[in-house]
Amino acid sequence: MVTIKDIAKAAGVAQGTVSNVLNGRGNVSSEKIRHVLTVSEKLGYIPNERAKLLRKGHTNVLGVLLPSLDAKGYSDFFLSFKTYAEDHGYTVRLYLPRQGSPEAEEQAVQEARSDRVMGMAIFSSCLHLKGFNPFQHTQSSDPKMLFVERKPHFEADYLGFSYSQAGSEMAQKALEKGFSTIGLLTGNLNQSHEAEFYQAFMKTMEGSSCTVLPIQTDDYRKYQNILQAFDFSKCQALFVSHLEFAQSAKNVLDTFSPTARPVIYTLSPMFTMPEKDYQKYELNYRLMGNTAAKSLIRQAQDGEASGQARQTLLENVGFRNWYAHIITPAKPRPINVLTLDSPTAYIMRNMAQLYTKHTGVPVNITIYSYDEIYEAFNNLREDSIFDVLRLDVTWLSWFAEKILLPMDEVDPHVADDFSGLLAGITDKYSYINGKLYAMPSTPSTQLLFYRRDLFENSMYRRMYQEQYKTALVVPRTFEEYNRVAAFFTRAVNPASPVEYGATLTLGSTGVAGAEYLARLFALQENLYDDSGRIVLNSPNAIRALEQIMELKRFTNPQYCNWWTHTAAEFARGDVAMAILYYNFASGMLSHSSRVADSIGYALPPGGRPVIGGGTLGISRFSTQPEQALRFIRWNCSEPIASASTLLGGVSPCKLSYDNYEIINNFPWFKLVAKSFAAAKGSRIPRQCNLPFDERRFMSIIGMAVKNAYSGAQNPLEAMNYAQKLFDEQFAGHVAELARHQWPL
Repeated sequence: MVTIKDIAKAAGVAQGTVSNVLNGRGNVSSEKIRHVLTVSEKLGYIPNERAKLLRKGHTNVLGVLLPSLDAKGYSDFFLSFKTYAEDHGYTVRLYLPRQGSPEAEEQAVQEARSDRVMGMAIFSSCLHLKGFNPFQHTQSSDPKMLFVERKPHFEADYLGFSYSQAGSEMAQKALEKGFSTIGLLTGNLNQSHEAEFYQAFMKTMEGSSCTVLPIQTDDYRKYQNILQAFDFSKCQALFVSHLEFAQSAKNVLDTFSPTARPVIYTLSPMFTMPEKDYQKYELNYRLMGNTAAKSLIRQAQDGEASGQARQTLLENVGFRNWYAHIITPAKPRPINVLTLDSPTAYIMRNMAQLYTKHTGVPVNITIYSYDEIYEAFNNLREDSIFDVLRLDVTWLSWFAEKILLPMDEVDPHVADDFSGLLAGITDKYSYINGKLYAMPSTPSTQLLFYRRDLFENSMYRRMYQEQYKTALVVPRTFEEYNRVAAFFTRAVNPASPVEYGATLTLGSTGVAGAEYLARLFALQENLYDDSGRIVLNSPNAIRALEQIMELKRFTNPQYCNWWTHTAAEFARGDVAMAILYYNFASGMLSHSSRVADSIGYALPPGGRPVIGGGTLGISRFSTQPEQALRFIRWNCSEPIASASTLLGGVSPCKLSYDNYEIINNFPWFKLVAKSFAAAKGSRIPRQCNLPFDERRFMSIIGMAVKNAYSGAQNPLEAMNYAQKLFDEQFAGHVAELARHQWPL
């Protein structure tokens, strides 16, 4: 085995230098870092992480003890626990003792002690056994223990769900359906969660005319027990205490009783995607994993002394309705939707198949480019074929009163749906002059995405420090952004591991305008100044364009045309940073992505992201506004919105951002609430009620950007010309703003 001593000898440096390099610490020059890393790689050095931690005398390690990783609930818990722990600087050790063996579990706990884990989450299959208590002789150095799902017979911290509530609500479902004979399949009733579920189920069924056939089984004998115990021809439904037993029951049915088709209701981990085999009462194991890691880390960091045991019950998700707001019409007619080309457009096209399958109503999704859809909206007439229109949020002011039907004229109670949406978004995505025209569908903001592996690399950090006399950090201003982009551009810095430092997205004038506004809003909060006037040739406005011109040297000359192209360029792995609307960011995780495990994210420099994304409204010319509204409500509500998000879209619903299957796949969603709170950037003062033609404005700004980028004008000339065009084409706004001193 290669040691630090071997590397030091081969590299001709001190052992302390090698140790500092391999541990990412100390004041070592970039040249020595590169040399030591090259030698260690050549010698085949493999770090012994466990020995390193033990030498420190303490560890940032958490443990998880599970019966297995085969069950979805266990794997959901572990993945979410691990993600949260690693995001907070902890390593996670997994212990998988043999099921049903107290000795194996006790050995696993002793191993965790020897590994010096700071805290441990435990799903035990043996703690119900009398006399088994591996923690009866604890010491102050022992890890904090948290028991999950199964309560031990001794006092200890516990985290679980309300299994009694689950049992009662499952039984209520049986009563609602009017079943006469049902099967009840649970695990060993010595386990607390199984016993609570069973007892509540049976108590709720007391006095009913429904016959309940209960059996208990385990993972080893489930197939034979299910086959022997149930006469499936008599059972109208099976109620099951966890998903893996339900899957086994379905397999037995498919193989041995293909004509018997009882409905299977099961407790289940939360599924973000729909499926058809089971009626699921869901429990959020990913939330449980996140909560467990958070609790153990808090206890470890605070040094909480053992006191009264704490019991925490998470809220059950329960049965979710995938088809809320749907009413099947007597004579289904197609719903025609016009939407912008984006990842969510293609996701909507796929999800609409569920709507059609359930209602018989065909949904036709027509997808236009950014420029095409603007022209289509300008040319909508009474004979338009479209029922549902997807508007860019920035176009709502201009188009709402022209082409959309107020939603509350179709249903006065439609605003009741907004209680489940992200806080604050309806003001931007729904209302114009106090009237409700649309429902948020894909709210989004700009975020900064960067190569975390490059920013955390000790060699590049040292090189940057040597060159700029400051630390390499995620840029907080666009001056820092351009400097970091220069450092990671190979034409400027031959040692850069990537070709370009950043991207520019300038395909159309509208897109180029968005790149510009990101920089302008980093310098000033709104488009207008303190007197309420829009001045496009102010020092800030000119400086914002100059920053784009400076960045040109550090980007691909073949700039990105659209946000999907920006995501794809970042995914190829040859650029260090990109500013991107996060409703397009899923493209960075494509199957061919080279950076999927190395994506960092932050608010854009300046901390004031530009909002984007879209909203769905009813075409003023639709002949079936009621059906159009039903589709919009269905598409923008839970759980459809979360399923669309997991496929790569975005959601307007709060629950989607508490869904750790989504967050673990797209971790930048943790910034959503913060990004919307930070997004300012009003175009005109709120008190000015004139519709604002965002597309025309963005075209003026985008032309200035492109003129400067091509060298046809310098930034001052470009912005002077933009001011002239604005004054001419927005004369009404200029006059209105000049007449008033708005209280800003």
